[in-house]
Amino acid sequence: MEVLAHDDEVGLTRLASDAALPKATAHRLLGQLVALGAVQSHEGRYRLGPRTFRLGQAWHPARALRAASAQPLRELAAVGGGVSLSLSVPEAGHIIVVGGMRGEVDEVFPLRSGVVLPPGSAAELVLAASAPVPRRPAGWTEAAWAREAAGVRERGLAFDYRQCVDALSCVAAPVRSASGRVVAAVAVTGLDEKLIPPLCDAVSRAASMISARLARLPEQPAPRPRRAGPAPNRNPANVPAGADPVH
Repeated sequence: MEVLAHDDEVGLTRLASDAALPKATAHRLLGQLVALGAVQSHEGRYRLGPRTFRLGQAWHPARALRAASAQPLRELAAVGGGVSLSLSVPEAGHIIVVGGMRGEVDEVFPLRSGVVLPPGSAAELVLAASAPVPRRPAGWTEAAWAREAAGVRERGLAFDYRQCVDALSCVAAPVRSASGRVVAAVAVTGLDEKLIPPLCDAVSRAASMISARLARLPEQPAPRPRRAGPAPNRNPANVPAGADPVH
């Protein structure tokens, strides 16, 4: 599903290779996904199907964060014309975009909800440096990461100048929960690296505003206990995931 999400249509041979699956296994799984409507097949090529899109539209991640960030991101957008804004959180070992405002950057890298940021992004640096046990991002030596983590903690900002994605530069700041724990990163990404330094203070203010608004939101209700019943279907083919547009 991840491989299919990166291209309009993919042939079986390349899909199996990119997914690190035997060709016969990939063909069998694709047949199951096609039968479910999660994938479509046309002349030996595959693409995501309408069921994936429908399920993706039902994905509403980090509701509290998105609510808290709406106004601060609008104010940040008014200051930084021509850039893209993103709100990202750690999820299953990756950094995933859950909100923001899209711009010209989309021509190079689409910063929409559900997108996994590349390793070593400014958002990852902020989140990793703020962790109780800082985790070294891919591509960094121990010594270089120790210096970078110390700098991120001192500045409260992380930078990426065309290191993760060619032609893109970024600055990110941490968003904190009421307890002070870093739970997200707000970032500005632009095609022109000269736009980044003048926006540092605005990014820091936006992160502080989101943190303050997040602290004022009511606690989310605890999930109701499930009734005893039949065991759920564990077939992963039944739970394809998609991504909704950034709000």
